[in-house]
Amino acid sequence: MNDLLARPQKEEIKRAFEELTKPESSREKLKHAALNGRLHSTPERGANIAGRSIAWKIFLVPGDPLPTTPVSLQAIQETLRDLRGRYISLLLEYMKAPDGSYEESFRPPGLTVPPKKAPKASNINTNNPLSLHEENPWKQWFEAVELRKTILQDVERTFPEIPFFREPAVQTQLSSILFLYSVMNPSIGYRQGMHELLAPLYHAVEYDSVSSPDDDNTSAFEQVCSRTWVAADSWILFDIVMKGVSRWYEWREQAETRTFLSSQIELDASNGQRQLKPYVAPIVQTCNQIQTTMLRTVDPLLWKHMHGIGIEPQIYGIRWLRLLFTREFDMTNAMRLWDGLFASDPSLELVPWICVAMLVRIRNQLIPTDYSGQLAALLHYPCLDSISQPGNVEHTLLLVRQALLIQSSPNPSTGATIVMENRVMLGIPVEVPNTQSPTEGRPSHLPRNKAASTTTSNSVGFGIRQPPSPLHLPELIARGLLERGESLGINKTVMSAVSELKVTIGDMQSEERAVEERPPWEPRTRFEVEREISQIRLNNKRMGEALRWIVDIMLQDENEAADKERLKMQKREALESLSHVRDVLLNHEVKLEEDRLFGEEEMNRRREVERAAAEKSNQQLHVNVAQPAPASVIDSRSHISTSRVVRPRSAPRSFGESVSPERAGNDGTTPPVLAPWNYTPSGFLKSNTNLTGAELPRRPPPTSSGGRQGSMKSEKHEQKSSDVAAQRKEGYWDPLGALG
Repeated sequence: MNDLLARPQKEEIKRAFEELTKPESSREKLKHAALNGRLHSTPERGANIAGRSIAWKIFLVPGDPLPTTPVSLQAIQETLRDLRGRYISLLLEYMKAPDGSYEESFRPPGLTVPPKKAPKASNINTNNPLSLHEENPWKQWFEAVELRKTILQDVERTFPEIPFFREPAVQTQLSSILFLYSVMNPSIGYRQGMHELLAPLYHAVEYDSVSSPDDDNTSAFEQVCSRTWVAADSWILFDIVMKGVSRWYEWREQAETRTFLSSQIELDASNGQRQLKPYVAPIVQTCNQIQTTMLRTVDPLLWKHMHGIGIEPQIYGIRWLRLLFTREFDMTNAMRLWDGLFASDPSLELVPWICVAMLVRIRNQLIPTDYSGQLAALLHYPCLDSISQPGNVEHTLLLVRQALLIQSSPNPSTGATIVMENRVMLGIPVEVPNTQSPTEGRPSHLPRNKAASTTTSNSVGFGIRQPPSPLHLPELIARGLLERGESLGINKTVMSAVSELKVTIGDMQSEERAVEERPPWEPRTRFEVEREISQIRLNNKRMGEALRWIVDIMLQDENEAADKERLKMQKREALESLSHVRDVLLNHEVKLEEDRLFGEEEMNRRREVERAAAEKSNQQLHVNVAQPAPASVIDSRSHISTSRVVRPRSAPRSFGESVSPERAGNDGTTPPVLAPWNYTPSGFLKSNTNLTGAELPRRPPPTSSGGRQGSMKSEKHEQKSSDVAAQRKEGYWDPLGALG
C-alpha cells in the first residue's frame, strides 16, 4: 500500500489498544477525552493515527448498556465475531451466480482459494441467461452486475489526492461493501456519496490492522485488529453509521409509510379541513429545519440576513449532512471531527446541530455579503486553525462541543456564548463588519499570527492597521463618484443587478449538471429531455437494423444452406442479439452495446462498408476543382478622381439594339461586357428578328400617390433620368447608383 508505507509498528498499535481498553476506561471517560483532544496519545501523522479505528469500534459497535461501566472486550469480540460471520455469508449469497459459480477474482475474507461451484438443479426454461421468463434469476444477476459497475466508477474517483484509494485491491473491497449494503437495503439502494463515507472508515481500519494467526489462541488485541477482517470490520462500521445517515439518502417515499391517511392528508387547524400534502424527502425537511428553526432560535440576526437574501438550505445542507463534512474539511480534520461525533452521539442526531455551529462560526462572512458572497462561503467553507494557547482544542472538535451546547439549550444566549468562544479560541471578531466583499472575509477568520501578516487596510482583522496612504486626484474623483452614487442609491441598485445576473448565469450553467449531482426533486432541463429523445430515436434505429438482420438469419433454412455450421453459428449470434435487444427494451438502465447487436461476421461487413465510404469521401475532398475567373467590374472611382485621365466607356446596348461599326473593336468584334448586370446575352432576338420596337416591352411609368409626396417622387424620378442621360452622354453609366 503506497499510502501506508509509514504503517506503525505492532507495538505502537498494541499500546494504543491497551490505553483505550484499560480497566478504568469507560465510554463516558473516552467521550470526554475525545472532546478535549486527548483520546489518542500516539503521534499523529496527518490522517494516520494508531488506535483510531479501535476507538470507533468501542463507540459504535454495540457493547455495554451503560456508558459509565468499563469497556468490555469480551462483548466487543463476540459482536465482531458474529457480524464478521454474517458478512461472509452475505457475500457468498449475493456474489454467487444463478448457476452456482463465482468470479475467479472473488476472495471472501478467511479463504485463500475461491469457493467451489455449488451444483444447483433447476429448470432450464426459467434458469437460462437467454430466457424471457419473468422469474428468470439471471435477470436479477445482470442487474447486480450493472450496479457493481456503477459503484466501481464512483469508487475509482474516491479522494483522488490519496494514493491509498488508487490500489485495485482497495477499490475491489470498497465496491463489495457498498454493493452488499445496497442489496441489503433495497429501499435506499446505492446513492452517490456513500463511497466518501466508507473510505475514511476503511482507511482507519486498515491502518490499525496487524497480522495474526487464525486460531482460538490469539489475544484479544489480535482478534480485534486482525488484518484478515479489514473489509468485514469496515462493513460493520459503515452499516452502523448508515443507520443514522440513511434517512438523508432517501429519495422516494418508503413503502411502509405510503398510507393514505397518515402521510398524504393533514388537518388544517384554521378551517378544520383536510388537505393533501406532497411527499418531501427527509433530507429537505432536515435542511429546512436547520436554517428555519434551529438557526433562528440560536442566531436571529444571521437567520434574518440569510432568509432575506433567499439562500436555500438544500444548497449546502445536502452535502454537509450526507457526507458528514468530508468535503468541508480535509481528511485529517474530518476524522478528528468524527472522533468527537462518534464518541458523543453514535446515532448521529447531533449532526444538524453541528451544521448550526458551522453557520454561526462564519457569520461575519454571511451577514454583510450578498447572495453570491454567502453562496461562496457556504460551498467553500474556510479552513481555520486553532490559536496555540493552553487548553484550546482543535477547531473541528470545538464544533462538536458547541453543537452539544446548542442541543442542550437552543436560545440566543447560547449563540452569544459560542460567538465569544470563537473570539477567544479562533480569533474571530465579535463585531460584524459593515461592508465586506467575499474575498475580504477570509483574513478575518485567520488566527492572530496569520491575520497580522495578511490583513490589509480595508479588511477586518487583528493585525495593526497601516496608516492610509495619501490619495491622488484620480482616486479623489473616484471616491467622490462612489460616495455620490451611494447617496443616490445607484451603487446598491447596480450591485443588486450584478448579483442577480450572477445567479442567473449560475442557474444557466447548472442546467447541464450531471444527473448524479442533481437532487431528485429538481425537474429535468429541456436540454436533457431533447438529448434523451434523440438518443432514444438513435437506439430505436439501431435496434431496428439489428432486428432486420436477426429476422433474415432466422428465416434461412438449414437444410438448404451450403454451410450448415456457419448458419447455426449465425443463428446463435442472432439469438444473443435478440436477447440484448430484449434487455434494453425491458430495462431502460441497460446500455445499448453496438457490438452485441450483430454477429461477428455482420459487424466486420458493416465496418468494411463504413471504411470504404469514408475512403471514398476523402478521395472526393482531394479533387482539384478549377476556380472560375473573376468577372470584371466598373471602376466606380473614375468619375471622382481629378488626377487620372477618364477614358470614356461605351454605354451598353439597349434591348434589341445592334452593334454599330464605330462601337466595334478593331477586329470588328463586340467589346467585352464589363459587368454582369450591364448586359446578359440572350438568344431571344436571334429567333425573333421580325419584332418591332412597339411590340417589345417597355419600362413602366413612374407611380404617383398624389399630393406633395407624389410630386416629390416624380421630381426625383426625373432627376434620376436626367443623370442617367448625362452619364450615357459622357461615356459611362452607373446602373446601381454606386457613383451617386
